[in-house]
Amino acid sequence: MAGRQDDAIDPTESWFVARGLPHFIFRYSASRDVWTRAAPLLTLVALAEVIGNAPSADFEIWVSVLVSIAAFLAVIAVWAVSNRLRQRPLFARPEDVGPVEVALFVILPALVPIATDGQWRSGLVTGAINLAILLVIYLTTSYGIVPMTRWAVTNGARQILSVSAVLMRALPLLLLVVIVVFYTVEPFQIAHEVPTELIGVAIGFFLFLATGFAAIRVPRQVGELSDGESWAAIRARAAKTPAAPLCRGLPARAAPPPKMSKKEWLNVGLVVMASEAILVLLVGTAMFLFLVVLGVLTVPTELAEVWITKKPDVLVEFGLFGADLSLTTELLEAAGFLAGFTALQFTVSLLSDDTYQEEFLTDLRESLRESLAVRAVYLTVMIRREPART
Repeated sequence: MAGRQDDAIDPTESWFVARGLPHFIFRYSASRDVWTRAAPLLTLVALAEVIGNAPSADFEIWVSVLVSIAAFLAVIAVWAVSNRLRQRPLFARPEDVGPVEVALFVILPALVPIATDGQWRSGLVTGAINLAILLVIYLTTSYGIVPMTRWAVTNGARQILSVSAVLMRALPLLLLVVIVVFYTVEPFQIAHEVPTELIGVAIGFFLFLATGFAAIRVPRQVGELSDGESWAAIRARAAKTPAAPLCRGLPARAAPPPKMSKKEWLNVGLVVMASEAILVLLVGTAMFLFLVVLGVLTVPTELAEVWITKKPDVLVEFGLFGADLSLTTELLEAAGFLAGFTALQFTVSLLSDDTYQEEFLTDLRESLRESLAVRAVYLTVMIRREPART
């Protein structure tokens, strides 16, 4: 029995990671689970920076080569000494990367241009770049951004076959308004007169507002998900997952599962936002494609020129049933602007209307409740096993 439970632990932890919930893993550690896995990449980056920053314009070629080799060996020496102090093989991959190693990654490459050529600005820029690299690696790895996005896309892919149904159900009035606005001259005139970059900023502003609104609603959504279920319901959910063998290790009267930590809470919140973002982007993209096709078919080149009072920027032109049709930059920008507005409106409706949430977020909620049920079973078993390990 214990063997089956041991065999279920690793698959359960991998299941958490695949769903973008690595912080559900018992005693999840950044030094062990993030920096250690990233150690080879960080070392390569540090070596490249050291070799690139070591030569000086004042050095002869052979001196620059020697300085680069010396800097390279210095990085290797730091790695070897660190392993030796831990009584491990000199060039073994570290089992635990702590604050000292992370600090060396930032400081050592930054010191090279300062020490060799007095280039303080280059050193500060290198240090800042390394800090940014560490931040990106921590966020993408610690919170499982890549598997989280993959899971959210897979979960949201079910909506692809029903995009038209989503639009017809969620946006009937807005769709009518968008079409009416689309057939006025203003969107095309704005698209022609306003630089493309500013149109992109406006669309980004819509998405920023949508993200902000979603972030405000996340605490309530996560709070609803974390409402405790009975152990009977938890067992039933976990029985369909890799954690099923762990259910046999639960006591007859198990204590309530531990409350989510701040990092676990944030992890769940990110999954919720990523999943909702996929659905919103799906609706926005569908609206954009709909308007582009509609514009190509019903706004011929001559009409677009009348509306704009200037010749439009034609990208593709063709004839159909005796009409000169075209795909123009103005059409793409007008459709993009209105699609961004549609995405914002859909976000507000999705997160403020209980009917929309019941229809479009039910699958997401059930999937996350399943994850929370597996967490409850997994943590209960792991906490009971901890005294035996220590």
